[in-house]
Amino acid sequence: MAMLSFPTRYYRTIPLDRMGYETKPVALDPARTALVVLHCWNIGCPDGAPADPSYWVGMGSLEAVAEAERIMREAIRPALDAARRAGLSVCHVEAADIAARHPEAQEDADPPVPAGPGSPPVVPGWREQILARSHGADYHRNPPSHGKDRAAIVAPLPGEPYVYQTPQMDRALRRLGIENLVYTGFATDMCILRAPGGIEPIAPYGYRLFLVRDATLGVEFPDTIEEGLATRWGVRYFETHYGNTLLTADLLRACEALS
Repeated sequence: MAMLSFPTRYYRTIPLDRMGYETKPVALDPARTALVVLHCWNIGCPDGAPADPSYWVGMGSLEAVAEAERIMREAIRPALDAARRAGLSVCHVEAADIAARHPEAQEDADPPVPAGPGSPPVVPGWREQILARSHGADYHRNPPSHGKDRAAIVAPLPGEPYVYQTPQMDRALRRLGIENLVYTGFATDMCILRAPGGIEPIAPYGYRLFLVRDATLGVEFPDTIEEGLATRWGVRYFETHYGNTLLTADLLRACEALS
């Protein structure tokens, strides 16, 4: 049987006096492998609204918004095309507000759980002040990202799983017989790791997890984007806790070998 084969790396944490990178060739059954495309929004894309300088939303800085658009165009879309040609499954994971506008993303979703009364804030108004300071005035009541959607360049094709909940994602993947998940998308240090359908929520289900480290980007600032500080931290966290990473070029070669 032809296998999806590519080199990977992870970060060795033990023994503590010999920490460092390790490389490992991996061969996966393509019929049991899915490319995951997570939170690829159209802010700053040709089909979306430009980033609003008055609000910190999406990838954050103007520099990071532009870089995310480049990554979608130059890395994620080629990976999508190659995976589809090679017969891999593709699973799209979105935020709940985007999924709410797409009926196909509601398939087999869990019903919403009513929120409890909760406890009153210890310091009333403090959290609202910080949110306004960091994201912009009235961000949560009138978010500038209200009209955001999945970027057209990486939009789902009919029949591809399109989900916004972790259990919903697991059910869709099990129906397809998937064991291996290869993640792309945004943001490396936030949603890739912790959003519904991201690495930490899906890990307890027991899938083999991989991350394409140049097909993702952290929430970078003007003074961190050149070094990629947030991106590198997110990648390292994944490589020490959850699985191995690979490069887009190696994924493309592996898919082309199958095609």
